Amino acid sequence: MLGRKQSLRGEHILADYGPEETLNDSTDIEWDNKRWIRWILRVCSLVSLVSVSANTPRSKELYPSLIYATFCSDLFITLLFTLEMVAKMQARGILKGDVPYLKDRWCQYDASMVFFLWVSVILQVFEMCDWVGQHSYLSVLRAPRPLIVVRLIRIFLKLSMPKNRLKQIIKRSSQQIYNVTLFFLFFMSLYGLLGVQLFGELRNHCVRNDTDEEDISLNSLAVPDTFCSTERDSGYQCPEGMKCVPLNLAKKVSGFNGFNNFAYSIFTVYQAASQEGWVFIMYRAIDSLPGWRATFFFTTMIFFLSWLVKNVFIAVITETFNEMRVQFQQLWGIRGHIQQEPVTQVLSGDDLGWKLTQEGISYEERVLSGDDLGWKLVHVDGNKPRGWAPECCMRVVVSAGYYLLIMGAIISNAIAAASLSFKHDGRKREEFYHHYYYIEVGFTLFFNLEVLFKMWCLGLRGYWRLSIHKFEFLLAVGTTLRLIPYLFDSPFTYFQVLRIVRLIKASPILEDFVYKIFGPGKKLGSLILFTMCLLLIASSISMQLFCFLDNYDKFETFAHAFMSMFQILTQEGWVEVMDETMIKTMRETTDEIAPIVAIYFILYHLFVTLIVLSLFVAVILDNLELDEDFKKLKQIKAREQSAGIQETLPLRLRVFEKFPARPTMARLHKVPSDFSLPKVRESFMRQYLEEEVEEEDGLGKGRGGLLGGEGGDEDASISFRKRRPVRLLTPLSHPRNADYEKKKQGVSNIICDANNQRLLLGDSGQIPLPGKSIHAQPTFSGKHNWLEQKSIRRSVRGSVKMKQQNYDHLKENGDIGVMNRTSASRKPQDLDIKMLQAKRQQAEMKRNQREEDLRENHPYFDTPLFAVGRESRFRRLCQLVVYSRYDTSHKDPITGKERKIKYKRLHNLLGLVTYLDWVMILVTTLSCIALMMETANYRITNQPWLQIAEFAFVVFMSLELGLKILADGLLFTPKALIRDMAGVLDLFIYTVSLLFLCWMPQHVPPQSGAQLLLILRCLRPLRIFNLVPHMRRVVSELCKGFKEILLVSVLLIVLLFVFASYGVQMYGGRLARCNDENITQRKECVGVFVREIFVTKMKLEPKVDEKHPAMLVPRVWANPRRFNFDNIGSAMLALFEVLSFKGWLDIRDVLRMRLGIVSLN
Repeated sequence: MLGRKQSLRGEHILADYGPEETLNDSTDIEWDNKRWIRWILRVCSLVSLVSVSANTPRSKELYPSLIYATFCSDLFITLLFTLEMVAKMQARGILKGDVPYLKDRWCQYDASMVFFLWVSVILQVFEMCDWVGQHSYLSVLRAPRPLIVVRLIRIFLKLSMPKNRLKQIIKRSSQQIYNVTLFFLFFMSLYGLLGVQLFGELRNHCVRNDTDEEDISLNSLAVPDTFCSTERDSGYQCPEGMKCVPLNLAKKVSGFNGFNNFAYSIFTVYQAASQEGWVFIMYRAIDSLPGWRATFFFTTMIFFLSWLVKNVFIAVITETFNEMRVQFQQLWGIRGHIQQEPVTQVLSGDDLGWKLTQEGISYEERVLSGDDLGWKLVHVDGNKPRGWAPECCMRVVVSAGYYLLIMGAIISNAIAAASLSFKHDGRKREEFYHHYYYIEVGFTLFFNLEVLFKMWCLGLRGYWRLSIHKFEFLLAVGTTLRLIPYLFDSPFTYFQVLRIVRLIKASPILEDFVYKIFGPGKKLGSLILFTMCLLLIASSISMQLFCFLDNYDKFETFAHAFMSMFQILTQEGWVEVMDETMIKTMRETTDEIAPIVAIYFILYHLFVTLIVLSLFVAVILDNLELDEDFKKLKQIKAREQSAGIQETLPLRLRVFEKFPARPTMARLHKVPSDFSLPKVRESFMRQYLEEEVEEEDGLGKGRGGLLGGEGGDEDASISFRKRRPVRLLTPLSHPRNADYEKKKQGVSNIICDANNQRLLLGDSGQIPLPGKSIHAQPTFSGKHNWLEQKSIRRSVRGSVKMKQQNYDHLKENGDIGVMNRTSASRKPQDLDIKMLQAKRQQAEMKRNQREEDLRENHPYFDTPLFAVGRESRFRRLCQLVVYSRYDTSHKDPITGKERKIKYKRLHNLLGLVTYLDWVMILVTTLSCIALMMETANYRITNQPWLQIAEFAFVVFMSLELGLKILADGLLFTPKALIRDMAGVLDLFIYTVSLLFLCWMPQHVPPQSGAQLLLILRCLRPLRIFNLVPHMRRVVSELCKGFKEILLVSVLLIVLLFVFASYGVQMYGGRLARCNDENITQRKECVGVFVREIFVTKMKLEPKVDEKHPAMLVPRVWANPRRFNFDNIGSAMLALFEVLSFKGWLDIRDVLRMRLGIVSLN
């Protein structure tokens, strides 16, 4: 795809006026195609959007001058676009010609916009003449007018991309979106049908016994209103004095949620799948019907529809976005690295060659100069910032001490701002930050002096060169203006709280991470611009659709409409907006309009939540994606690090190296000699001995090598096993045979040395490893393989003593190049895979050889509990129990090759873990189920079957850990139980369970050791993560991303602190009020008052002779119940709730009521 350079330039997929877009001002063209005319028309389209956004009844009531302003602007714009349309029809023809007007799609769009403009002008004339009411539903005819702004937007959609390429991408992406849409509709239909069958109508309510079912009022319901069940053995039962009856109410009164039929069920399922208010629907079903139905239905629905389908949409959008990334690279720009200092190319070299490198040099430039003695880099002053300060001041600016001083001042300023706290004790708000004002004056003077000092040292041009200096200068100007008394408590506070953002520069890792998230400005900026344009258009359309509804403030002005559509975008309270609009529409028009309103809001919600928000995820993932060259370098670096780690043994095994070597010795008996031979190493004697190995079929014994022969014992490859009865390799009665054997031995040594040389030179062929076989060579017997292993061991021991070898002379094809030629010509991204394979294999050989040396020189090495012999049959039996598993391979009895069998997923599942692990998975699962059954009254201390489950878990885990310890050891063995955190967690869970079982406390006081044991027992399900390999791998990958998770958390905390500090300084101490809305002064907030209470969400009203349910409550002057900004802790907690998209509407409404709409900036 990248190689098709000839197709990167093609015709524009979108042209402003079709083929005439290629014309310019220098040719003889019509007036309507001139560039300045086209720009006037684009500006008029923007003015038309502003005009239609201000054309509502409420806006005209607030600002009467808008009536004539909007009419004049609409009339002028309509005439101008009409003239343009007529001119194009005359020039191109209407239906006939080369490019007729009505056969071009963009021209059809322009003509439709002109039609709606005339409709809007005529409708406004009728309104001005009072022929049509101000709140007439005819205002919906203006709804398509906001689409005229597409004339302005489409100039940004011209891409240097061929049509065919774009069509292919759109075809593939549309097919994927179509498939995932079908996937979504399938689950919607499935749960819609299940809802109808499982629930049906949910309209049973608790009412008073004397209630007339045909005349229900607000006072007839329970407080609060409760759904109930007519069956005694399920659901909620009404209290005494009330009865459970089905209410026959209109949908505009009872609401639209329910499972009455398939349409209502689909509507309710979509609301619940959006995770907005789904718990209330679930509890209604639980109160009305058996609880298992609602539990099963809603939990599975949330899993499949809310999580699975949504993530599939994100994956599809991300994949499509990645496919189009190459095409949009020219539009968005190429990702680069942060360069805060001038970059200079420097020529460097040695005796091997020369190369050009890039170095970031702080305010200086170095050039290459030379003489007869050699070459060196010298400093020049051509690129040095020219300031007025002496050289010593310049050294201060670039010193680490000065940098730390500035960072310390920023932290001190943040701490001083965070220490601001407000209390409601009768004092005025100004008294709390009276001293803070003078502290802020001091910090502002300090940072202003910093800016002046840098300007003095670097000069104006040198200071303005870096973007961080521009940001510092902006903060200095803003904080200086904030010191004006009447501006101190104003939005200028943003400049002060943004100082802490400079701390991001203190961490290069965090700075690079932030840069990667936001990426090139055009990429994320284009997406934000697209989202804002979508919100503007959708808000204007929705406002014109629903502005005729009287006494409904959600869409009465553009500001309210924009907030409502943004609220739907965030998925907070969007169901409330839709339901209220449907009810208002039904009251103003007819009931048949409500489904159309619901479809409109559902389609908008579906688009913005599944498409637009997925685009944000795709952009951020694309920004975090590394370039291919850097990705390869990072992978190679990780491989080299892993190879280096494998060379060393864990610390628990290196402990044996601190002790003196005591190898196992052997004494030779029955040797005819006049002198007694000393003891020799057992490993040395094994080189001249051969063991007899039984064949697999049990018919006889034969010679088997450690590396050769398929019929050898599978445990024969383990060199530390006890040997069977041996005999001399060279019988005294066959000297010729001995000579023949010596020849074979020499040939095998030559082959082994050749293999070792291939290993050191990085040949691409297979390299033999200790204990592993290369191609089967039946001519070699066991003794030759022993000698081969000895030769490999000798080679590895020699390589261990060598320093780290340089493999740069190795090439991918196996050739040996010259060192200077390779190092000078090869690029960093030219990766040598063979070199890494050789390093990894040699590191593995070194590690294995060190284990063999420790096993040979230390008798207690690889000895479980220092008591069980490493060669004992008891340990072999324990290993057989621990490692026994189902064999998933099916071999042909004749050829011995593995047969491919279909439908063996169950077999693969059985072979996933060992039999012992399967038993423990089952026992742990049953034990966790028993833990779930425990309650405050149904406890393990008084329920025998819970005690049996606890005893069974402890007994089985004792057997499991005992077998694993006896088979592989506890700590100081290669495969010890405690070799990683998984083993530590297993041992901790077992210890906690054992202590609790031995103690079994009857009384558990709060904050006691018994309660701590009960809490720690909840870690038991984590055992399943250790036992299942796939789950353990997922947890491991999650832990590997700890660094990125930490960076995101730090960035989140910094941003939270910025906005929380702003909230404390702006809103601290200003949100408290009296719970009686009629009282505005604190001194008057005393006594009691009657307050109406909430009863139901249904639109029921009291009868004429009835009053709304109310109760007598005391007057209290306090903050809102859930949040406040009186200190930095409460402010950060409130903003964290806003980040979850839950509860931010309450904060918005409180700020708007207390401080006005200006506080929502």
